[in-house]
Amino acid sequence: MKKLIVLLLMLVLCVYALPVLTVESWGIPQSYGAAQPEEDSGEAGAPSADAVQTVADSYDRSTRLTVNIDGTVSELTLHDYLCGVLAAEMPASFPEEALKAQALAARTYTLYKIGLYEAGMAIPESHNGAQMCTDYTHCKAYCDVAAQAASMWGDESEKYLEKIENAVSATDGVIATYQGDPIAAVFHAASTEKTEAAADVWGGDTPYLQSVESPGGEASERYYGEVSISAEEFKKLFLEKYPQADLSSPPEHWFKASNRSEAGGVIDVAVGGVRVPGTALRTMLGLNSTNFTYTPQGDTLIFKSKGYGHGVGMSQYGARELALQGMTYDEIIKWYYTGVDLTIKS
Repeated sequence: MKKLIVLLLMLVLCVYALPVLTVESWGIPQSYGAAQPEEDSGEAGAPSADAVQTVADSYDRSTRLTVNIDGTVSELTLHDYLCGVLAAEMPASFPEEALKAQALAARTYTLYKIGLYEAGMAIPESHNGAQMCTDYTHCKAYCDVAAQAASMWGDESEKYLEKIENAVSATDGVIATYQGDPIAAVFHAASTEKTEAAADVWGGDTPYLQSVESPGGEASERYYGEVSISAEEFKKLFLEKYPQADLSSPPEHWFKASNRSEAGGVIDVAVGGVRVPGTALRTMLGLNSTNFTYTPQGDTLIFKSKGYGHGVGMSQYGARELALQGMTYDEIIKWYYTGVDLTIKS
């Protein structure tokens, strides 16, 4: 009887000694200005994908966020959200280390944006009150991977679902940081031989978003692009936005004195005497990138581009190539984001 009483007392003490699990503001500091590394941060040693994870030991599964999905605000675990992002943003056929790098970049960018909102930046109206949205031009693409697996992957859906889950779980809670804060871990489909520096595309120097060598871009089906437009249609489009431009001369004289980045993208160019950003022309004409050339042929203007996407940060096809060469996900992240550390959230 005494042994039974002692055993019961030990069980009660164990239960009350367990720490209470809390999620504090998604793990993001309230102040996003100063660089203040968290006390529990350190160099990443990725959790094993084979480990059985519960809410208690998984940062991604215990962290929740709100997402505007087709106009409806839903609350998801970070794990489920990242699985949906990974499936929508990168082909599941890519090597596992590339998928892990993409999962880490997506997690980091998510916490970066939530941190900005918590620091006082207004959440866009398009979010419908949610922290994130599914518009890839603003946040990241997303799909309900469990519901859409069969339509996306057919007979290979079970295999690819497992790859997606493993990539997210293997990097659970791991983010890229610069001076202690989550970075703006932007990414794109395929760069040219080099990625673009953020300053050349969006203005404003970002230490970890510099131009770096990037192999493998040509594997993308959209690496080479071409857009043809009549001179009259171009003139109409351009003058609507830049009415002060003079396009009275023949088309071969419209474009002059372009400034190009180290990676080859058009930073800006004079068109009809008006200097315009390369990004504005890319948007106006639907070009694959800002790395383009212009050739007038009679009454037609031909724009040929290289690369696919804005070119800043991680190239997804570059990550694929580096993984095929034997790089691990942490090496890929540090290749594309200059001077970052990997930190485990807990």
